[in-house]
Amino acid sequence: MSAYRTESCILKHPEELRQEWLDLQDRADCSYFLSWGWIGTWLQQIAIELQSVVVRVWHDDQIVGLAVFVPRDIKRRLFFRASALFLNEYPFDHKNMVIEYNGLLAARGHESAVYAETVRHLLQGSRQYDEFHFGAIAEGPDLDNLAQATGSKAGFLVNEESTAWQVDLDSLDPGIDAFVATLSKNRRTQLRRSMRLYEEQGLLSLVEAQDVEQALTFFDGLNVLHTERRQLKGEGGAFANPRWVDFHRSLITDRFDAGEIQMIQVGNAAMTIGYLYNYIWRKQVYVLQTGFRLGEDKRDLPGYVVHTLALVHNRDKGMAVYDLMHGDSLYKRILCNRSRKLVWSVVQKPRLKFSLERLAVAVVRRCRQR
Repeated sequence: MSAYRTESCILKHPEELRQEWLDLQDRADCSYFLSWGWIGTWLQQIAIELQSVVVRVWHDDQIVGLAVFVPRDIKRRLFFRASALFLNEYPFDHKNMVIEYNGLLAARGHESAVYAETVRHLLQGSRQYDEFHFGAIAEGPDLDNLAQATGSKAGFLVNEESTAWQVDLDSLDPGIDAFVATLSKNRRTQLRRSMRLYEEQGLLSLVEAQDVEQALTFFDGLNVLHTERRQLKGEGGAFANPRWVDFHRSLITDRFDAGEIQMIQVGNAAMTIGYLYNYIWRKQVYVLQTGFRLGEDKRDLPGYVVHTLALVHNRDKGMAVYDLMHGDSLYKRILCNRSRKLVWSVVQKPRLKFSLERLAVAVVRRCRQR
Protein backbone atom coordinates (compact mmCIF):
# COMPACT_ATOMS: atom_id res chain seq x y z
CA MET A 1 0.00 0.00 0.00
CA SER A 2 1.06 3.57 -0.71
CA ALA A 3 2.52 5.47 2.24
CA TYR A 4 0.79 8.59 0.89
CA ARG A 5 -2.72 9.72 1.63
CA THR A 6 -4.60 12.83 0.50
CA GLU A 7 -7.42 14.78 2.13
CA SER A 8 -9.32 17.93 1.24
CA CYS A 9 -11.76 20.20 3.05
CA ILE A 10 -13.18 23.71 2.99
CA LEU A 11 -10.82 26.17 4.67
CA LYS A 12 -12.72 28.22 7.22
CA HIS A 13 -9.90 30.48 8.48
CA PRO A 14 -6.28 31.09 7.39
CA GLU A 15 -5.00 30.27 10.88
CA GLU A 16 -6.06 26.65 10.34
CA LEU A 17 -3.35 26.39 7.70
CA ARG A 18 -0.69 28.81 8.90
CA GLN A 19 1.60 26.57 10.96
CA GLU A 20 1.36 23.65 8.54
CA TRP A 21 2.30 25.93 5.64
CA LEU A 22 5.20 27.56 7.50
CA ASP A 23 6.58 24.16 8.48
CA LEU A 24 6.30 22.76 4.95
CA GLN A 25 7.76 25.80 3.17
CA ASP A 26 10.97 25.28 5.15
CA ARG A 27 11.16 21.77 3.68
CA ALA A 28 10.26 22.85 0.13
CA ASP A 29 11.90 24.61 -2.81
CA CYS A 30 9.34 27.27 -3.59
CA SER A 31 8.99 30.79 -4.96
CA TYR A 32 7.84 33.76 -2.92
CA PHE A 33 4.35 33.26 -4.34
CA LEU A 34 4.14 29.94 -2.48
CA SER A 35 5.45 31.37 0.79
CA TRP A 36 3.09 32.02 3.67
CA GLY A 37 3.75 35.75 3.27
CA TRP A 38 1.94 35.76 -0.07
CA ILE A 39 -0.49 32.85 0.49
CA GLY A 40 -1.54 33.98 3.97
CA THR A 41 -2.27 37.52 2.76
CA TRP A 42 -4.12 36.19 -0.26
CA LEU A 43 -6.26 33.93 1.91
CA GLN A 44 -7.07 36.72 4.33
CA GLN A 45 -7.80 39.37 1.70
CA ILE A 46 -9.28 37.37 -1.17
CA ALA A 47 -9.78 33.63 -0.95
CA ILE A 48 -11.23 32.83 2.48
CA GLU A 49 -14.62 34.26 1.52
CA LEU A 50 -14.76 32.09 -1.62
CA GLN A 51 -15.15 28.64 -0.03
CA SER A 52 -11.53 27.73 -0.73
CA VAL A 53 -10.56 24.06 -0.71
CA VAL A 54 -7.29 23.03 0.95
CA VAL A 55 -5.65 19.80 -0.21
CA ARG A 56 -3.21 18.06 2.15
CA VAL A 57 -0.91 15.24 1.12
CA TRP A 58 0.57 13.10 3.90
CA HIS A 59 3.49 10.71 3.88
CA ASP A 60 3.08 8.49 6.92
CA ASP A 61 2.41 11.06 9.67
CA GLN A 62 4.01 14.10 8.01
CA ILE A 63 2.45 16.63 5.63
CA VAL A 64 4.48 16.72 2.41
CA GLY A 65 2.09 18.60 0.13
CA LEU A 66 -0.32 21.55 0.42
CA ALA A 67 -2.43 23.48 -2.05
CA VAL A 68 -5.38 25.86 -1.99
CA PHE A 69 -7.98 25.72 -4.76
CA VAL A 70 -10.75 28.26 -5.31
CA PRO A 71 -14.01 27.16 -7.00
CA ARG A 72 -15.67 28.94 -9.91
CA ASP A 73 -18.34 28.02 -12.41
CA ILE A 74 -17.20 29.29 -15.79
CA LYS A 75 -18.75 29.67 -19.23
CA ARG A 76 -16.72 29.54 -22.44
CA ARG A 77 -17.56 30.15 -26.09
CA LEU A 78 -21.22 30.90 -25.32
CA PHE A 79 -22.27 27.28 -24.81
CA PHE A 80 -19.69 25.36 -22.76
CA ARG A 81 -19.83 25.39 -18.98
CA ALA A 82 -17.47 23.92 -16.41
CA SER A 83 -17.24 23.71 -12.65
CA ALA A 84 -13.58 24.50 -11.99
CA LEU A 85 -10.98 24.82 -9.25
CA PHE A 86 -8.14 27.34 -9.55
CA LEU A 87 -4.81 26.74 -7.82
CA ASN A 88 -3.75 29.58 -5.49
CA GLU A 89 -5.59 32.27 -7.48
CA TYR A 90 -9.01 33.63 -8.41
CA PRO A 91 -8.68 35.48 -11.74
CA PHE A 92 -12.17 37.01 -11.69
CA ASP A 93 -14.15 39.97 -10.36
CA HIS A 94 -11.07 42.21 -9.81
CA LYS A 95 -9.73 39.62 -7.35
CA ASN A 96 -6.80 38.48 -9.47
CA MET A 97 -3.60 39.28 -7.56
CA VAL A 98 -1.55 37.85 -10.46
CA ILE A 99 0.43 34.94 -9.07
CA GLU A 100 3.64 33.79 -10.83
CA TYR A 101 5.87 30.76 -10.27
CA ASN A 102 2.83 28.91 -9.00
CA GLY A 103 2.56 25.24 -8.12
CA LEU A 104 1.90 22.78 -5.32
CA LEU A 105 3.88 23.31 -2.12
CA ALA A 106 5.80 20.03 -1.92
CA ALA A 107 8.51 18.75 0.40
CA ARG A 108 11.90 18.10 -1.17
CA GLY A 109 12.10 14.56 -2.45
CA HIS A 110 8.30 14.18 -2.56
CA GLU A 111 7.46 16.51 -5.46
CA SER A 112 6.48 13.87 -8.00
CA ALA A 113 4.35 11.98 -5.50
CA VAL A 114 2.62 15.15 -4.29
CA TYR A 115 1.56 16.03 -7.84
CA ALA A 116 0.46 12.45 -8.52
CA GLU A 117 -1.55 12.22 -5.30
CA THR A 118 -3.13 15.67 -5.70
CA VAL A 119 -4.19 15.12 -9.31
CA ARG A 120 -5.52 11.63 -8.50
CA HIS A 121 -7.51 13.06 -5.60
CA LEU A 122 -8.94 15.87 -7.74
CA LEU A 123 -9.94 13.53 -10.56
CA GLN A 124 -11.40 10.81 -8.36
CA GLY A 125 -12.54 12.56 -5.21
CA SER A 126 -13.86 15.96 -6.30
CA ARG A 127 -17.04 14.83 -8.01
CA GLN A 128 -18.63 18.27 -8.20
CA TYR A 129 -15.71 19.70 -10.21
CA ASP A 130 -14.73 18.73 -13.72
CA GLU A 131 -11.63 20.80 -14.48
CA PHE A 132 -8.64 22.14 -12.55
CA HIS A 133 -6.58 25.19 -13.47
CA PHE A 134 -2.85 25.31 -12.72
CA GLY A 135 -1.79 28.82 -13.66
CA ALA A 136 1.71 30.28 -14.14
CA ILE A 137 3.78 27.17 -13.39
CA ALA A 138 7.41 27.40 -14.51
CA GLU A 139 8.50 25.04 -17.24
CA GLY A 140 10.63 22.35 -15.64
CA PRO A 141 10.14 19.70 -12.94
CA ASP A 142 6.83 21.02 -11.57
CA LEU A 143 5.20 21.22 -14.98
CA ASP A 144 6.61 17.82 -15.92
CA ASN A 145 5.24 16.35 -12.69
CA LEU A 146 1.81 17.82 -13.41
CA ALA A 147 1.70 16.50 -16.97
CA GLN A 148 2.91 13.07 -15.86
CA ALA A 149 0.37 12.94 -13.03
CA THR A 150 -2.43 13.71 -15.48
CA GLY A 151 -1.42 10.84 -17.73
CA SER A 152 -3.83 9.56 -20.37
CA LYS A 153 -6.91 9.31 -18.16
CA ALA A 154 -7.65 13.06 -18.31
CA GLY A 155 -7.16 15.99 -20.65
CA PHE A 156 -4.12 18.22 -20.26
CA LEU A 157 -4.44 21.56 -22.07
CA VAL A 158 -2.06 24.51 -22.28
CA ASN A 159 -4.08 27.73 -22.40
CA GLU A 160 -1.27 30.27 -22.31
CA GLU A 161 2.49 30.65 -22.19
CA SER A 162 4.64 33.61 -21.25
CA THR A 163 8.32 34.33 -20.66
CA ALA A 164 9.72 35.48 -17.33
CA TRP A 165 12.95 37.49 -17.63
CA GLN A 166 15.82 37.43 -15.12
CA VAL A 167 19.30 38.77 -14.47
CA ASP A 168 21.75 36.22 -13.10
CA LEU A 169 23.44 38.45 -10.52
CA ASP A 170 26.01 35.80 -9.63
CA SER A 171 27.43 36.13 -13.13
CA LEU A 172 28.16 39.85 -12.68
CA ASP A 173 31.26 41.51 -11.30
CA PRO A 174 30.71 44.31 -8.75
CA GLY A 175 29.73 47.80 -9.85
CA ILE A 176 27.54 49.54 -12.43
CA ASP A 177 30.21 49.47 -15.12
CA ALA A 178 30.39 45.68 -14.96
CA PHE A 179 26.67 45.38 -15.67
CA VAL A 180 26.58 48.10 -18.33
CA ALA A 181 29.41 46.30 -20.13
CA THR A 182 27.09 43.32 -20.67
CA LEU A 183 24.74 45.42 -22.84
CA SER A 184 25.07 46.15 -26.53
CA LYS A 185 27.20 49.12 -27.57
CA ASN A 186 24.15 51.17 -28.52
CA ARG A 187 22.35 50.46 -25.24
CA ARG A 188 25.50 51.21 -23.23
CA THR A 189 25.75 54.59 -24.89
CA GLN A 190 22.08 55.40 -24.30
CA LEU A 191 22.13 54.32 -20.66
CA ARG A 192 25.29 56.22 -19.78
CA ARG A 193 23.99 59.35 -21.53
CA SER A 194 20.72 59.15 -19.60
CA MET A 195 22.58 58.77 -16.30
CA ARG A 196 24.75 61.82 -17.12
CA LEU A 197 21.66 63.88 -17.90
CA TYR A 198 20.08 63.00 -14.56
CA GLU A 199 23.33 63.73 -12.74
CA GLU A 200 23.42 67.25 -14.14
CA GLN A 201 20.83 67.97 -11.44
CA GLY A 202 22.63 66.07 -8.68
CA LEU A 203 24.20 62.70 -8.07
CA LEU A 204 21.98 59.71 -8.60
CA SER A 205 21.03 57.99 -5.35
CA LEU A 206 19.19 54.84 -4.36
CA VAL A 207 17.27 54.69 -1.08
CA GLU A 208 15.86 51.43 0.27
CA ALA A 209 12.99 51.82 2.75
CA GLN A 210 14.11 51.10 6.31
CA ASP A 211 10.76 50.61 8.02
CA VAL A 212 7.11 49.94 7.25
CA GLU A 213 6.14 53.62 7.31
CA GLN A 214 8.79 54.55 4.76
CA ALA A 215 7.87 51.52 2.64
CA LEU A 216 4.22 52.61 2.51
CA THR A 217 5.28 56.17 1.65
CA PHE A 218 7.30 54.81 -1.28
CA PHE A 219 4.29 52.67 -2.27
CA ASP A 220 2.14 55.80 -2.42
CA GLY A 221 4.79 57.56 -4.52
CA LEU A 222 4.93 54.57 -6.84
CA ASN A 223 1.16 54.82 -7.21
CA VAL A 224 1.43 58.40 -8.51
CA LEU A 225 4.14 57.70 -11.10
CA HIS A 226 2.70 54.36 -12.21
CA THR A 227 -0.80 55.82 -12.65
CA GLU A 228 0.43 58.86 -14.59
CA ARG A 229 2.11 56.64 -17.16
CA ARG A 230 -0.83 54.27 -17.47
CA GLN A 231 -3.33 57.09 -17.93
CA LEU A 232 -1.33 58.43 -20.87
CA LYS A 233 -1.94 55.04 -22.51
CA GLY A 234 -5.64 55.19 -21.70
CA GLU A 235 -5.31 52.57 -18.97
CA GLY A 236 -6.12 52.64 -15.28
CA GLY A 237 -3.10 50.64 -14.15
CA ALA A 238 -2.80 48.32 -11.16
CA PHE A 239 -3.75 50.99 -8.61
CA ALA A 240 -7.16 51.49 -10.24
CA ASN A 241 -8.23 48.25 -8.54
CA PRO A 242 -8.94 48.97 -4.83
CA ARG A 243 -8.65 45.27 -3.95
CA TRP A 244 -5.15 45.16 -5.45
CA VAL A 245 -4.13 48.22 -3.44
CA ASP A 246 -5.56 46.85 -0.17
CA PHE A 247 -3.90 43.47 -0.77
CA HIS A 248 -0.45 44.94 -1.29
CA ARG A 249 -0.68 47.48 1.53
CA SER A 250 -1.51 44.57 3.83
CA LEU A 251 1.33 42.49 2.40
CA ILE A 252 3.84 45.32 2.89
CA THR A 253 2.60 46.01 6.41
CA ASP A 254 2.65 42.37 7.50
CA ARG A 255 5.82 41.14 5.78
CA PHE A 256 8.26 44.08 5.72
CA ASP A 257 9.77 43.27 9.10
CA ALA A 258 10.26 39.67 7.96
CA GLY A 259 12.67 40.96 5.31
CA GLU A 260 10.43 39.90 2.41
CA ILE A 261 9.55 43.37 1.07
CA GLN A 262 11.92 45.77 -0.64
CA MET A 263 10.78 49.28 -1.58
CA ILE A 264 13.30 51.34 -3.54
CA GLN A 265 13.39 55.02 -4.49
CA VAL A 266 15.87 56.31 -7.08
CA GLY A 267 16.42 60.00 -7.75
CA ASN A 268 18.73 63.00 -7.75
CA ALA A 269 18.69 66.30 -5.89
CA ALA A 270 15.89 67.65 -8.09
CA MET A 271 13.45 64.77 -8.42
CA THR A 272 12.43 61.19 -7.81
CA ILE A 273 13.09 59.24 -11.00
CA GLY A 274 11.32 56.04 -10.01
CA TYR A 275 10.19 53.50 -7.44
CA LEU A 276 10.38 49.71 -7.31
CA TYR A 277 8.25 47.36 -5.22
CA ASN A 278 10.10 44.06 -4.87
CA TYR A 279 9.89 40.79 -2.97
CA ILE A 280 12.99 39.24 -1.43
CA TRP A 281 13.00 35.47 -1.01
CA ARG A 282 15.87 33.02 -0.81
CA LYS A 283 18.36 35.36 -2.53
CA GLN A 284 15.95 36.16 -5.35
CA VAL A 285 14.53 39.63 -6.04
CA TYR A 286 11.07 39.63 -7.63
CA VAL A 287 10.16 42.99 -9.22
CA LEU A 288 6.44 43.19 -8.56
CA GLN A 289 5.56 46.76 -9.58
CA THR A 290 7.31 49.84 -10.95
CA GLY A 291 6.66 53.56 -11.21
CA PHE A 292 8.86 55.84 -13.34
CA ARG A 293 8.75 59.61 -13.85
CA LEU A 294 7.68 60.78 -17.27
CA GLY A 295 10.74 62.29 -18.97
CA GLU A 296 10.60 65.63 -20.78
CA ASP A 297 13.68 64.65 -22.77
CA LYS A 298 13.43 61.62 -25.05
CA ARG A 299 16.96 60.74 -24.00
CA ASP A 300 15.71 60.11 -20.45
CA LEU A 301 15.52 56.39 -19.73
CA PRO A 302 14.12 56.29 -16.18
CA GLY A 303 13.24 52.58 -16.22
CA TYR A 304 16.65 51.47 -17.44
CA VAL A 305 18.42 53.74 -14.96
CA VAL A 306 16.32 52.65 -11.96
CA HIS A 307 16.62 48.94 -12.76
CA THR A 308 20.37 49.24 -13.33
CA LEU A 309 20.96 50.87 -9.96
CA ALA A 310 18.59 48.43 -8.24
CA LEU A 311 20.06 45.24 -9.66
CA VAL A 312 23.63 46.39 -8.88
CA HIS A 313 22.46 47.32 -5.36
CA ASN A 314 20.98 43.85 -4.87
CA ARG A 315 24.00 42.12 -6.34
CA ASP A 316 26.13 43.92 -3.75
CA LYS A 317 23.73 42.74 -1.03
CA GLY A 318 24.35 39.11 -1.99
CA MET A 319 21.21 38.46 -4.02
CA ALA A 320 21.56 35.83 -6.75
CA VAL A 321 18.70 36.63 -9.15
CA TYR A 322 16.95 39.85 -10.20
CA ASP A 323 13.62 38.73 -11.64
CA LEU A 324 11.59 41.09 -13.84
CA MET A 325 8.88 38.41 -14.06
CA HIS A 326 6.69 37.53 -16.98
CA GLY A 327 5.76 39.73 -19.93
CA ASP A 328 7.59 40.07 -23.22
CA SER A 329 8.76 43.70 -23.04
CA LEU A 330 11.74 45.04 -24.96
CA TYR A 331 13.43 46.48 -21.88
CA LYS A 332 13.35 43.04 -20.21
CA ARG A 333 15.03 41.45 -23.21
CA ILE A 334 17.71 44.15 -23.14
CA LEU A 335 18.50 44.06 -19.41
CA CYS A 336 18.20 40.34 -18.73
CA ASN A 337 20.60 37.51 -19.48
CA ARG A 338 18.27 34.54 -19.01
CA SER A 339 14.61 33.60 -19.06
CA ARG A 340 12.07 30.99 -17.97
CA LYS A 341 8.75 30.01 -19.50
CA LEU A 342 5.54 30.11 -17.46
CA VAL A 343 2.62 27.92 -18.50
CA TRP A 344 -1.12 28.18 -17.72
CA SER A 345 -2.60 24.70 -18.01
CA VAL A 346 -5.87 22.90 -17.32
CA VAL A 347 -6.51 19.31 -16.26
CA GLN A 348 -9.93 18.11 -17.40
CA LYS A 349 -11.92 15.05 -16.47
CA PRO A 350 -12.95 12.86 -19.43
CA ARG A 351 -16.28 14.56 -20.13
CA LEU A 352 -18.25 14.44 -23.38
CA LYS A 353 -18.77 18.20 -23.27
CA PHE A 354 -15.00 18.78 -23.30
CA SER A 355 -14.59 16.48 -26.30
CA LEU A 356 -17.33 18.43 -28.11
CA GLU A 357 -15.67 21.72 -27.12
CA ARG A 358 -12.29 20.64 -28.50
CA LEU A 359 -13.97 19.46 -31.70
CA ALA A 360 -15.79 22.77 -32.10
CA VAL A 361 -12.57 24.73 -31.58
CA ALA A 362 -10.75 22.60 -34.16
CA VAL A 363 -13.53 23.10 -36.72
CA VAL A 364 -13.57 26.88 -36.24
CA ARG A 365 -9.78 27.06 -36.61
CA ARG A 366 -9.88 25.07 -39.85
CA CYS A 367 -12.58 27.36 -41.24
CA ARG A 368 -10.56 30.44 -40.36
CA GLN A 369 -7.43 29.01 -41.99
CA ARG A 370 -9.37 28.38 -45.19
